[in-house]
Amino acid sequence: MTGSGKFFSKMKHAIIIVILLLAILIAGLIITRWRSSGPAFDNLNQAMQFYVSDLVKKDKSVRNCVVSVRKGDGSFSWSGAAGVANQNSGTPMTKDTPIYIASITKLYTAAVVMRLHEKNFLSLDDPMSKYLPDKLIGGIHVYEGKDYSRDITIRQLLSQTSGIADYYSEKGQDGKSLFELFLEEPDRSWTVDETIERARKDLKPHFPPGTGASYSDTNFQLLGKIIEAATGKPLHVVYEELIFRPLDLKHTWLIGRSESLAPSVAAPADAFHKDRIVSNLRSNGSYWADGGLVSTTEEMILFLKALNEGRIISKESLDLMHHWHKIRFPLQYGYGTMYFSLPRFMNRVMKLPPLWGHSGSTASFLYYSEDLNLYMAGTINQTQSMSKPFRLMIKIMKTVQTNDRFKL
Repeated sequence: MTGSGKFFSKMKHAIIIVILLLAILIAGLIITRWRSSGPAFDNLNQAMQFYVSDLVKKDKSVRNCVVSVRKGDGSFSWSGAAGVANQNSGTPMTKDTPIYIASITKLYTAAVVMRLHEKNFLSLDDPMSKYLPDKLIGGIHVYEGKDYSRDITIRQLLSQTSGIADYYSEKGQDGKSLFELFLEEPDRSWTVDETIERARKDLKPHFPPGTGASYSDTNFQLLGKIIEAATGKPLHVVYEELIFRPLDLKHTWLIGRSESLAPSVAAPADAFHKDRIVSNLRSNGSYWADGGLVSTTEEMILFLKALNEGRIISKESLDLMHHWHKIRFPLQYGYGTMYFSLPRFMNRVMKLPPLWGHSGSTASFLYYSEDLNLYMAGTINQTQSMSKPFRLMIKIMKTVQTNDRFKL
């Protein structure tokens, strides 16, 4: 990418960030005023269902929505949905409808890596070249004439500080991102190796490893390969052995590689890019350790709660995952984990606690508020809705913060 191209790319990201912040701030102000004059609710369940149903009713870009909310102490738990899960059959969306969790998968992949680190299958400071052949990674990171490919560590992949380009969203020499190519050729299958090859051959790294931070799906494709090399097992089997079976997650699976542990599970709800259904793209073979999991919102919360409570990895390992650094304001990144915190000037008005968890490109979300001891999971299944999940979570948190108005 040329110097002017990088400049305009940065300007584009800056504009998007400003729009996101303004949208969240305006939403918070509207919610604050709306709560004093809006509809009255008899209980929290009624309030939560209204937020979900009202979103689908008023926003034509949102065809379906599902949300689960749970207090960590068990004092409140709710799940609900609205809209149509499958446009062809007219099947309604329910709280049990599986969803594409997209990049929230990275949080699961990171948890597996940390568990393998604890069990001495690997070390976070091992170079990826210890596990991956030069045929796969050779030349993937050549920056200003120096090849760093063999030196990049597992820790740098986890923390998005490797500098490796993002195969998914960055434009190649053809001027298109891989997602745009997916849209152009919806019936084509892609391999994980092809996604890594695109980052190596068609894209340029951003900085020397460890000197910056840049979100890259390629990092997590490489981590999936490392997991398989370290264990000698397919990634989906490792997920099942370390996460799904111990937590009894019967409705969570890796798309195209495994099936749910429960019989007769419904197909995932339709996901959209603008007005186009893109569900078939999620099964084209490329979505893997970076974004290939399917789950339900209730099982997503079961996973995050277990992770937070030390039932998957130790508290010490979770603390490592929460070594935050700036990546894409207002988000920070740890090891496969996002941290959302508003600037101080905005928080003076909105008084919103920080969140940690992860978001996905389908507008999926899985977050925990330590201040509220509150878990939230859901999706609106629309790739063009970056701020809407956060605005929905703001409504949920504001309502929970004032739960003394309700009869629990």
